Amino acid sequence: MSTPVPEATAHGQRGARVRLRTWRRSLTALAGLLGRIRVTSSSSASPGSETTSSQGLAPGPHAVRFAQDRGPWRPSARPRQGRLGDCWVMAGMLAVHETAPERLRALMTREQDGSVTVRLPGAGHPVRVDRMMPVDAAGVFVYGRQDGGGPGWAGVLEKAIAVQVAGGYRFLQRGFGRFGLELLLGERGRMLLAMPTAGQIEAWRAEHRAILASTHPLSRRVRTAHGPLPPNHVFAVIGAEPVSGHILLRNPVNPGRVLRVDARTFRRGFISVDVTGPLR
Repeated sequence: MSTPVPEATAHGQRGARVRLRTWRRSLTALAGLLGRIRVTSSSSASPGSETTSSQGLAPGPHAVRFAQDRGPWRPSARPRQGRLGDCWVMAGMLAVHETAPERLRALMTREQDGSVTVRLPGAGHPVRVDRMMPVDAAGVFVYGRQDGGGPGWAGVLEKAIAVQVAGGYRFLQRGFGRFGLELLLGERGRMLLAMPTAGQIEAWRAEHRAILASTHPLSRRVRTAHGPLPPNHVFAVIGAEPVSGHILLRNPVNPGRVLRVDARTFRRGFISVDVTGPLR
């Protein structure tokens, strides 16, 4: 999930507007701080550094051990978020997969011994990842996976980020979508605190830009066709309908369904939008 921002106490229509501005100021300040930390940690690694190994990684908060993923490797399958609250990572994967999936395929090289070398452009050096993935007590894979299957490429990429950036699965549970996109693409995007129109989103999608939208702490009060919006969560924006003003999104928890929301719901339920440059 995205990092929660402070929730102010206010009442009535005037109070709601004040609270929203407070969230946005906090979001902007924290994004700037995390951005400086990310740049510092990335630049500290020399381009010639040796490849990092995933050995020694703990299984994380919802798993008890690792098990071999012997399932198919399906690059065409969408990434799906598991029980780990790392929507900032998985929604970024989903948005790029919807826009330029070849950019994700280029990050991973499958080796003869079954491991995968992952080169994250937003990190310092490659990481070698095996396909031993976290499972619960029943032996079920619990984190990122290919939609409709096992961990596959999505689990490998998530594991590489856990190893190289977060230092473990547990610490992947806090982050902003913007930095997930930067890690995957090596390019800075824009964080917008004013919600774009459907026409602007359609124009961005025509330019092959990946787009994310993040909800805020009170988003559960906003209802949609799929139920209340999850708070502090990141969605991939996949399109828009300028005539009606509707926005089309995919939730990384269930990427096979498209959520269609009107402009008012979009403004009420989401606090920020992240957009990349053209990816093709």
